[in-house]
Amino acid sequence: MRSIINWLAVLFLTAGIQLPAAAAGKDLNVVHSGKWPPYADASLPGQGLAVELVTTALKRAGYTTYMRIDSLDRILEGGAIGVYDVFATPWYSSARNRYMHFSKPYLESYIRFIKKKETDFIYESFDDLKGMMIGVIQGYAYDEQFVDSRELIKISERNLIQNLLKLIQGRIDLTLDDELVLQYEVNQYIPNSMKDLEFLPKPLAVRGIHISVSRENPDHDKIIAAFNKSIDEMRKDGSYDTIIAKHHVYIQKPVK
Repeated sequence: MRSIINWLAVLFLTAGIQLPAAAAGKDLNVVHSGKWPPYADASLPGQGLAVELVTTALKRAGYTTYMRIDSLDRILEGGAIGVYDVFATPWYSSARNRYMHFSKPYLESYIRFIKKKETDFIYESFDDLKGMMIGVIQGYAYDEQFVDSRELIKISERNLIQNLLKLIQGRIDLTLDDELVLQYEVNQYIPNSMKDLEFLPKPLAVRGIHISVSRENPDHDKIIAAFNKSIDEMRKDGSYDTIIAKHHVYIQKPVK
C-alpha cells in the first residue's frame, strides 16, 4: 500500500505540483483554494482571514509554512496521498476524516439566506423555502438536507456574484452563502446594493472551519495538537481578535 501511495505522490508532483523540500517535521506545505474571499484569497492581507489565522497559529507553534494555491479537487487528492501537509480551510466530513486529521474549528461559517428588503418572506423552517426561487452555486455543500431536497426550486449558477445580480434584478427570491462571503462580495462588487438587501436571521447551517493534516504525515497528531493549542492561546492573549478585526475592516467595505 505504501508503495502505491508513493507512486501516486510522484505522479501528482510530475503533473505540475512542485513543493519546497520540508525539513525534519518543522516545515509544512499548506494549501488553500485561493478562491474563497474573505477567508482565503492571495490578493487579500495575509492571504485572507482564515489563512492568516492558520499561518500565525502554526508559526507560534514553531512551524515554517510554505503556501500553495490549488483547486479543491487537487487539494483533496494531494491530502489523501500526503503531497500536502495542511489544508487551511476545510469543512469537516466523515469521508474526508478517513484520510485527513481535523483540528478543532477555529472559525464558524454561518450559511445565511439573503433577500431584497421588499420581499415579504420569513424563514423559520425548511418548509418555508418551498415555492421560493433560490439561487445556488453548482457543487456547493451548503447543507445535506438542502442540497438533497427535490422539493425546492434551486437555480444553479457558477459563482455567487451571478446569483446576487439575479437577486437584485428580481429574477430569484433568495440566494445564500457564508455570511462574511456575502458581505465581502456585495461590498466589493456591488456596494450600492447592500441598502436594498437584508440577511435572514436564522442560518441554514453553521459549519466549523478547521485545518486538516494528511494522515500520511507521520506527525499529524502532533501538528493538530500544536495548532489547537496555539489557537487557544491566541484567543486568550487577544491576537485572535486582532486578526479578526483587521479583516473585518475590508469585509465591511471595498478593498482599495
